[in-house]
Amino acid sequence: MLPSSLTARLMIGTMLAMLVAALAAVLVMLAMTSPKLPDRLLRTELQEELDHLIEGLRRDAEGNFSVDLKPQNVNAYDAMTKDSAYCIVDSAGAAVLQSSPGPALEALRVLPWSFDSMTVAGNGTTIRLRVMQGPVEIQGQRYIVRVARSDRLVLTLSDYAGTLYLRAGLVTLLLALLTFAIVVYWTIRRMIAPLREVSAIAAQVNPRSLGTRLRGRGLPTEVAPLLDAFNAALARLENGFRVQQEFLASAAHELKTPLSLLTAEIELSSATNREVLLQDAGHMARQIHQLLHLAEVSEAHNYTFAPVRLAQIIQDAADYLVRVSAQRSVSVDVHDQAGDVLLPADASAVFVLAKNLIENAIHHAAAGGQVRVDVFPAGLSVQDDGPGVTPAHQSLLFKRFWRANPRDSTGAGLGLAICMEICLSHGWGLRYDAAQAKGARFVVDTRTSAALSPSLRS
Repeated sequence: MLPSSLTARLMIGTMLAMLVAALAAVLVMLAMTSPKLPDRLLRTELQEELDHLIEGLRRDAEGNFSVDLKPQNVNAYDAMTKDSAYCIVDSAGAAVLQSSPGPALEALRVLPWSFDSMTVAGNGTTIRLRVMQGPVEIQGQRYIVRVARSDRLVLTLSDYAGTLYLRAGLVTLLLALLTFAIVVYWTIRRMIAPLREVSAIAAQVNPRSLGTRLRGRGLPTEVAPLLDAFNAALARLENGFRVQQEFLASAAHELKTPLSLLTAEIELSSATNREVLLQDAGHMARQIHQLLHLAEVSEAHNYTFAPVRLAQIIQDAADYLVRVSAQRSVSVDVHDQAGDVLLPADASAVFVLAKNLIENAIHHAAAGGQVRVDVFPAGLSVQDDGPGVTPAHQSLLFKRFWRANPRDSTGAGLGLAICMEICLSHGWGLRYDAAQAKGARFVVDTRTSAALSPSLRS
């Protein structure tokens, strides 16, 4: 079964191709060094040696002859006089140059010109020699070069050379495979790197970044159709999400006017349940207002980021809610521990965030109690002294339209959901601190956003 990794598949395919090529090279090498055709090997060896003798033959000004041979050939003529010999004769049959004396040379000297093979006895064995000859002309005179080699010498040297070449070839192949594997792995990693970068970007796409598009720079052309299809899917999702948000905002706007008229009619009427109707209308107005906020904070293009001082905005939100806190006799205390630290944020969205958290704390604080807001360099926290949140409800706090008490008509169940959308759009974190022994505490962590020094204030 093939691995799921594209890198592993490419490596396996490449290595299999290399192994097949290596096997083919070994087979070719074995075929070239195989002693199945001894006659052909002997003829080839004799022809090469005859050519060397003819090309290397020299005659100086004094008439002395010499031959320029490779050291290994000279050693063979000197050490193996039974198996190799050469002789150069003139037109009269007199030898002008010959190899070291020995049985092979003696047999070569007496061998008739028409013979191409002969036998030499030695140490109880019979050695068969092959002979080849050819003419050469030096300074206008014609000479005959004759060379003899034994079967056993050629075959022994062929076997030795074949074994040597085979070993060298195997070592070379192993080194080539290792080098090729390293190069291929490095190349594949370089080729896959852009794909990993694109995958990392794709993994960060969320409802607040549907405008992101993946770029195919550096990617293989085979991946381009998949990339285009993904970008097209993102475009469709972005359009659908925008249509949904526009519908939500339009519906909320359209409901505001008839709701205002309805509220006015209720106030002017003399109905016995007038107060109840006004409360219902107020609840509907609050829901519509928060639906508008939710639609606005869910769209990234509605945010305008600039350096802001968090404590100042939170104090403004607390001042805005002074009437609400006075109705419940709840005090709101803001403690600034952030100093002059500035954060890149949308001021109006941060105001809505602070207002919703503080208002939520005021409604859940004990009558005559206190709401404490702490502003840190890395965020803020809002804590009340109410009954807190049960463990069963903590996972539902940021769910849209969820309320701990469904019969409570004072809330729309969207306040904390709006806060979460604002934090996510800023790259911040929002959580409920379950470690508190009393009351409820919500913490906003802004450490994922870069704080600005006081010198960058506008």
